[in-house]
Formats: sequence, C-alpha cells, structure tokens
Amino acid sequence: MSVNCRRMNDSDIEQIIAIQNESLLGKVSGADLKDGFVQGDFTATDFKTFDQDVAVMVAEDDGKLAGYLCASHLELHQAKELLKLLAKRTESIMFEGKPLSEYKIVISGPICIAKAERGKGIFEQLYNSFFATVGKDFEVSICFVDDANPRSLAAHINKLGMRIVDEFKCAGRNYNLLARKI
Repeated sequence: MSVNCRRMNDSDIEQIIAIQNESLLGKVSGADLKDGFVQGDFTATDFKTFDQDVAVMVAEDDGKLAGYLCASHLELHQAKELLKLLAKRTESIMFEGKPLSEYKIVISGPICIAKAERGKGIFEQLYNSFFATVGKDFEVSICFVDDANPRSLAAHINKLGMRIVDEFKCAGRNYNLLARKI
C-alpha cells in the first residue's frame, strides 16, 4: 500500500489523536499489547509543539490518516523524567566511535499506525519520508521502545536497520534505546 506522507496540518490533529487513543497504553487490553502501543497521551497542543520543534509526519490515504510519526529535539522534553534520563545517557553511549551526544540527533517517536492499517508498509513509508525531508538536517535518529512492545522493537530493527545501543529502566519499565545514522 502506498500512502501520501507529508507534514501534519492543524486539520489532521483530530485524526492523529484518534489513532493515538486506539493504541494508548492503559486503554489497550492486555491481550492486544503485543500488537503495539504508544505511551504518551498527547494533546493537540503537544502535537503542534512537536511539529514546530521538528515535525509530525502523517500518512494519508484518500483523505484519511493511516498513521503518524513525531520527531523532536531531545531538549524539548527535559521536563519529563524519561527524556531527561535519556539525554544524560547519550553522553556515555558510544555510537560509531564517539558519544551519541556529539551527533546532531533527532528523537523519532512516538510513531503509531492505525490498527486497521498495520502490516501494510506504512511504518517504513513514514520513516523514509521523514528521513528524506526533515530528517536530512540531522545525523542520527534515536528512539526508545518499551520491552513490553516487541512489535515496535522488531519493526525499528528489521525495517529501519536501527540497532539497540543501550538498555535502561525508568519508572519501573524497561526500555531499549535504538539509533541509526540518517
């Protein structure tokens, strides 16, 4: 399936939030967690902030959104414990010969594909569109994936060639930090 990937418009926000809410941790039943989930319960203002900082990419098919990918500078999230920890860890994580913090990095995520659209290649199309446009302003893309989300972890590794560069715990959850050059 080929979709149109583009930057978010304000008129997309209602659909973005609907996609988020159908996969939001705490709203997804335990049996469905294996199919993927997102942790951040973001508002319209949050999505606008992501887009102003770096980008929110959306995948559109016949006027209906099939998924979204947020990207931001790590500094945007320093009020959040998880991201503050992650920023500190980038100083000691070696990636291709130097500390990760010495690269111009972008944090990619959250990404969420509508349940009915999963398995159709939209994940890769969103990332590839981001890497080819806004992402070219950065050297390395990083993301973190909860251990309890094996579908997302496998997609980032197998479909994007990202690799695990660190594992850490925060607020009782186990995370993998992944990275790849853009």
